[in-house]
Amino acid sequence: MPVIVDSNSNKLVTKSNMLIEANYKLGVVEQKIILCLASNIQPSDSDFKTYTLPVKEFNKLLGLKGNPKYTELRQITRELMQKVFEVRINKKVIQVAWLSYVAYNESDGTIDIRFDPFLRPYLLELKREFTSYKLENVVKLKSSYAIRIYELLKQYEKLKERTFLLKDLRKILGTEDIYPAYGNFKQRVLVPAQKELQKKTDISFQIEEVKEGRKVDKVKFVISKGQKQPTKQLDLFEDSLQGFQNANSFKEQVKKFAFSMGIKISDNLIASWKKFGEDRVIELMKHVQMRPDIDNPIGYITTVLKASISEEEVAAGSESQKMLFHLISSFRKSNESKPAWFIKDLAIEELQTKFGLDTNEASTTFEDLKKELFEALKVEESVQSKNLSEKDINDQKKEIEKLLSSC
Repeated sequence: MPVIVDSNSNKLVTKSNMLIEANYKLGVVEQKIILCLASNIQPSDSDFKTYTLPVKEFNKLLGLKGNPKYTELRQITRELMQKVFEVRINKKVIQVAWLSYVAYNESDGTIDIRFDPFLRPYLLELKREFTSYKLENVVKLKSSYAIRIYELLKQYEKLKERTFLLKDLRKILGTEDIYPAYGNFKQRVLVPAQKELQKKTDISFQIEEVKEGRKVDKVKFVISKGQKQPTKQLDLFEDSLQGFQNANSFKEQVKKFAFSMGIKISDNLIASWKKFGEDRVIELMKHVQMRPDIDNPIGYITTVLKASISEEEVAAGSESQKMLFHLISSFRKSNESKPAWFIKDLAIEELQTKFGLDTNEASTTFEDLKKELFEALKVEESVQSKNLSEKDINDQKKEIEKLLSSC
């Protein structure tokens, strides 16, 4: 049974935090369509319904003047149906459309819209790790970036601050290829959003820049109340600050990222990682979450942390560290387990091909990197493998290469 959409701005929008932090880019009109529909979902709904939106309400919501033709409206929804967001589940990166169905009822002057079923866990029956706010806080915003930033900061309203790596913030906002200079990004994206949020919403923020050398590496948002009086939210936001902090503690954040990648992490391992710096671990897990080629995330993260160097630093760091991370990434592209001696042969070949080393240099470099490489790949060098004859090794190598070529 279709539900007539109510565009009342006092309605609540409730979204999972994972959806808020997903990588996607929607125009301001497209954002408002999604948010208006989301505000009509009831806490008791166990499945999506078909939402019927009167064309007059549609025009009002989108701020369209006059009487746009159906062809113009169809163009808007057609483009929205082609937009996707990416979510990582276990070892899959899935691209999902927002809408699965749109119908124009020209005789009734209405539009039927339905969310894609894949969005159920992100919008329905949410019990934890979600954010809720009134539609009125975003419906008047003119910038799609302002809407995204509002949601990202609303999550951390009671913590009063949130810090992003600049590259991660660009990715979340869909501005990786826009405004490459930080100064332009700040003036075209951050400052306009800052002004809009302060004037039109219940939160505002100040920007603090964290530099690595002379370049801005991170952006810290200091969150405070906006000019609009904050409105009462769902019970989650009525909990004490301590409860909110517990749910967003370092251990819980690590477990959340691990769950999204389909892996389990013990409390002891989390404690061992913590000594390397909470920010570094969280940033590294975000990086691994976006890397489907990494088949052993725990080993990868542990290796990076023990080397006391992040992937960003590797890019500007020692040549040996670049070689190590290249080898780790290369071997993780295949799910087939390989013996230590086989990895050694391939690694030496890769060092010669990729980094231009001669045979002796490649062999010496491999021996220097072997311990960390084998640890990251969870490979053990048995005594038996060390004693294999050259003929045995060649025979096994042919069998493995045959097996790999048939996969």
